[in-house]
Amino acid sequence: MGNMKKYVLIILAIVLIIVAVIGYKFYNYKVTQNEALNNNKTYNSFYQQEVLGTDVATLINKAIDSNTKNSVEKAEDGTFINNDTNSINIDIKFKDLDKPITMERIDKLDSVRFVQNFGGFNFKCTKIEYHQKTGNVKYMYFEQV
Repeated sequence: MGNMKKYVLIILAIVLIIVAVIGYKFYNYKVTQNEALNNNKTYNSFYQQEVLGTDVATLINKAIDSNTKNSVEKAEDGTFINNDTNSINIDIKFKDLDKPITMERIDKLDSVRFVQNFGGFNFKCTKIEYHQKTGNVKYMYFEQV
């Protein structure tokens, strides 16, 4: 009878450990999901909306600050590298240019100049992508309207 109690206690301990691990994983999953929802609120509000260049400049500053805060690495050309969790990149397509311009290039050339030149112009976010792991916004594409 004594051995039976030991086995029951061992099985109960294993079950408790398994339940605790599953609970912890679920809690972390929910925290990550809520963080993504909060992070994405601002970015998602731009999707398929016409906004001014001043708003795009503000969003670029937010994305650069976020990447810097999250220690997102940069490539040799100065662009932030996708880290599959919390990096974000923004490209802007101007009517007069063939290729889109990265947010880093706009920042490097001077975002104040961007606002002076394009602050009153309309832009529309036509594409938005998310990180698979976290659900955070990873990429946005704006076109000059």
